Amino acid sequence: MAPLVQSLEEIGYVDNKTLFGAPYDFRYGLAPQGHPCHVGSKYLQDLKHLIETASALNGGKPVILLSHSLGGLFVHQLLLRNTLSWRQKFIKHFIALSTPWAGTVQEMLTFASGYTLGVPLVKPLLVRQEQRSSESNLWLMPCPNIFGHVRPLVITPNGNYTAKDIPKFLNDIGFSEGVSPYKTRIIPLVEELKAPQVPITCIIGSGVDTPETLFYDHRGFDKQPSIIWGDGDGTVNSLSLLAVQSEWMKEKNQQLKMVRIKGVSHTDVLSDQRSLDQILSVVSDVNSDVLVVRSALVNDKERVANNKIATL
Repeated sequence: MAPLVQSLEEIGYVDNKTLFGAPYDFRYGLAPQGHPCHVGSKYLQDLKHLIETASALNGGKPVILLSHSLGGLFVHQLLLRNTLSWRQKFIKHFIALSTPWAGTVQEMLTFASGYTLGVPLVKPLLVRQEQRSSESNLWLMPCPNIFGHVRPLVITPNGNYTAKDIPKFLNDIGFSEGVSPYKTRIIPLVEELKAPQVPITCIIGSGVDTPETLFYDHRGFDKQPSIIWGDGDGTVNSLSLLAVQSEWMKEKNQQLKMVRIKGVSHTDVLSDQRSLDQILSVVSDVNSDVLVVRSALVNDKERVANNKIATL
């Protein structure tokens, strides 16, 4: 995040005074309220405390929340788990970069065959078990309500799997121990994408080849699949990146703007100059002296109520 931090400092933000970081252990996820989730719940408590402290240190001004990737899901849950009056008092704007609102097909590849993130000389099967143990990976499976039950995401000689078939998919790949956590902790967490009723700008990449359908042959899940590529940021499918647009466009109390930047990948959104310019533009437009808390274009093409889409 160094280029992003440097850009914010160049327009006047000061570390630990008006600019605060909130890193998290990406291996841990969250669970629905009422379910035990020590690490994730404590992170939300600490993040809430940081927001309130940052506001108090600067005359009670509300903050701008700036997240990347999974951080956006944590922020979303933080907002939903606090009262509307708290949100209105402490949150000025939420800028979400590359947020996988509805998960990603790539996670099915991760669980089935392992995924090396492009690191050379690393064999996918060597990291598969470790990746299966990460709560956050299970959280990032394709959301059934968004990806649906018609289009298969994984195709094999013995059957196909849609987002509705993930419990069966987990069992068939040899990860039966993931079925119960998925059903009891993940499905209740993702079955409804509620609007948090704070102003939000989503900045996402597009036009980058992203896994859309996985084909496995007779050799099974221990071998890497053939892939049909679709639109997205290289990691997250466009369907997921844009999920809030379709879910919240009719919400009267939800201000939402989508900014799509062609050719920018999931991580490049943190360093690409076009992306940085958009982030700084939003920050300046909202309020140049509002605090920024980080959790780990120009032409409007469509306007629906308070929702906007911009493409750069």
